[in-house]
Order: sequence, then structure tokens, then C-alpha cells
Amino acid sequence: MWAQQLGPADLRHDASKPFATTTKMLFLDDVRISRLDTTVGHYVRTRKHVANDSEQMVIGFYRSAEPQIFTVSDREWQLRKGNAVVYNLAQPCKSLTEGVTSWTIATIPRPLLLNLVPHADDQAMLFLDSAHPVVRHLQRTMDFLLDSNDVLESPELSSRTGAAFLDLVALALGARGDTAEVATARGLRAARLREALSIIEARFTEPDLSTEIVANALGLSRRYVNNLLLESGKTFAERVLELRLIKARAMLSDIRNDTMRIGEIAFAVGFGDVSYFNQRFRARFGAPPTQYRGR
Repeated sequence: MWAQQLGPADLRHDASKPFATTTKMLFLDDVRISRLDTTVGHYVRTRKHVANDSEQMVIGFYRSAEPQIFTVSDREWQLRKGNAVVYNLAQPCKSLTEGVTSWTIATIPRPLLLNLVPHADDQAMLFLDSAHPVVRHLQRTMDFLLDSNDVLESPELSSRTGAAFLDLVALALGARGDTAEVATARGLRAARLREALSIIEARFTEPDLSTEIVANALGLSRRYVNNLLLESGKTFAERVLELRLIKARAMLSDIRNDTMRIGEIAFAVGFGDVSYFNQRFRARFGAPPTQYRGR
């Protein structure tokens, strides 16, 4: 798995110390994201190793408390916890660590990355500003994706996630011109979707909640909000209905609500008609609301 991510190399471990390695890898189309922790302290890629490699760019966040001596193109750096770096993997390199080496890494085909950020490999090793909000968000996004299994359950979701991730990478690496504008626009659209969903989740029990109310709260048009929600896979009505039904089921199953009538619970979660509530509840859960009382 290490070779898949970082290419073949000479690996050496101090035989007098315990050995341990853990790694997790996520594939998003052409992008690979991984988390690596290893006691292997000696990693060397020679010209022979890189000769037949496909060109890959690495974006890495160093997480180990132990410093790492990293050499690329005969120039040496000392990496410390929190450093964020970018470099072309298709060049000889060497790393030495006296302890556990820990990285979160994204590997991206060099032509793909240079198409977004032409200056990405202008330096043998590019250090990113780890305090910059976009760089911090990139690191958090990589951690989130590695800890989430949902993204792998749908090819369409995986592809869209990969495209959004590349937008974030482009911004973190200082994309300019049209690329930055497109990436920023897509990022803004995603942020607005999150805001819209947050409002819906906070106010779905209001009987008169509508896309117009959500749009006004965000300072956007109703049509824009409807399109955002539709692109996310569910309409406004579908999202609100699902939230209300789940809330109703939870209330019905809570013995503290045993004194409430079915109609009172329906009204409490935002339904205005008990018959419609009963119909939708049965269609969603395969049983009438009365069967969920005190479960």
C-alpha cells in the first residue's frame, strides 16, 4: 500500500526496535488520500526507483512529534509536526526519522495538478502556510474523508467529492485566474448548500417553513436555493418530510411522550394534517404510528 501511494523505495527498520505500521487509503478517481503511521525510519527513492514511475505530485501534512530529515534534489529540510508540503514524487528523495513517522498524504497525477496550478512544482519542495484557513481546511477535509465510509458507497458521490477536493487543493496551492474563480465559485456554492441545510435542520418543525423563508434567511433567490437542494440529491419537500418523519418516530418511541396523542405529535413535528401524516409515516416505515409507541 505504501508503494501504491509513494512508489517503490528502499525501506529499512531498526531491528532493535519494535515494528509497527498502519495505513488507510481512499481512492477518489485519480486522487489517492492516505494516512500513514510507521516505525520505518529510513525511506530512500533513487533514480532507479523513479525511472519508470508515473509522475505524481504529493501534498503531505506531517503529523509526527518526531522531526523528519527530508532530502529532495540534494537539498535538506527538517520537517516538524504541522508542516504542509508539496513535491513531485518523480524525483530522488530521502527521509530519516528517529521514531514514528506520521503523514496524511494526497497523491495527484502531476499533469492534472499542473493543469490547475501551473507553478505547483516550481520548487523541489514547496512549503504551504499551515496557518492559512484554506490549508487548514484542506487538512481537515482529508481527515474527514479518511474517517468517512459514505463517500465510497456511491460512484457519483466519489467522483463529485474528488472534483471538490481538487478545487480545494487548487486554492490551497494558490491557483490564479479562471481556475481560482471556478474553484471559489464551486466552494461558495457548497458553503451555501451547507447553510441552507443547517436552516432546514434547525427549523423543519415549523409548519410554514418554505424555500422562500430559507432563501430570505440567506439573502438568495428561491430558485437558487431550490437548485442547490436539487443538485444535492433531494428536493426541499423531500428533506423536510424525512426530517419530520424521523423526529415523529423518535417521539413515538419515547415513553415520556405516551400522554401525547398521535395528532399532537404530528403537529409538533410540523405536519398540518393527521391523515397525511399517517399516510406518509406508513409509507416510510412500513407500519402505522401506533406500532411505534413505547418501542
